[in-house]
Amino acid sequence: MIEAAVGEGGVNRAGDVRAVQWLLLRIGIDPGGIDGIAGPRLIAAIRSAQDRFGIDADGRVDPGGATLARLRAAPARWDGDSSNWPQERKLASLHPRFRPRVVAVIARLRTERFRPVVVYGWRSVEVQQRLFRAGSSKVRFSFHNAQTPDRIPAAWAADLVDERWYWREPDAHVFFRALGKAAKAEGLVWGGDWKFRDWAHVQGRPNGDLAAVRRESGA
Repeated sequence: MIEAAVGEGGVNRAGDVRAVQWLLLRIGIDPGGIDGIAGPRLIAAIRSAQDRFGIDADGRVDPGGATLARLRAAPARWDGDSSNWPQERKLASLHPRFRPRVVAVIARLRTERFRPVVVYGWRSVEVQQRLFRAGSSKVRFSFHNAQTPDRIPAAWAADLVDERWYWREPDAHVFFRALGKAAKAEGLVWGGDWKFRDWAHVQGRPNGDLAAVRRESGA
């Protein structure tokens, strides 16, 4: 999982740091971002986790150590309205094979001077059912609802807008066209190409996979 120690006095290789940051965020402890930097907020977050686990709060995660084992075994905490989660938590709720492609889309849009934010990553099946009954969605289960069999979010869809405009025209449409171009460059499906336009929507698997994703999710 990690190759060298992370945190207080650790080697703090960027990839290892990001792995620990994701693990902390997954259990509801904010490490201050997923940036590969082992700063004071990450060390404080590690100590918070260690306090929760009842182990020595030295602010360090070692390969094969107790802190790493407990972080990996701890149940994920995905409570509350997922539309209100911070951006890094929304990204953490995406499937591991889908997440880096969304991150790449966001990075590309930022180079084009847009200000992309994720409105929805994962959302629960219960929320999806409410949206369906209200007429806000055409499906009872969507790629947003994908999760592991033990109910850890692993969404294959994300909705992105520019934080300045959201869906307000005409500026929003400029953003959505750029989003579609960036998404397709990453091999993603863009909802703006559908008959019933879903401009903000990108997903990592074709629509024909929805039944398989539902089975994989145990929903």
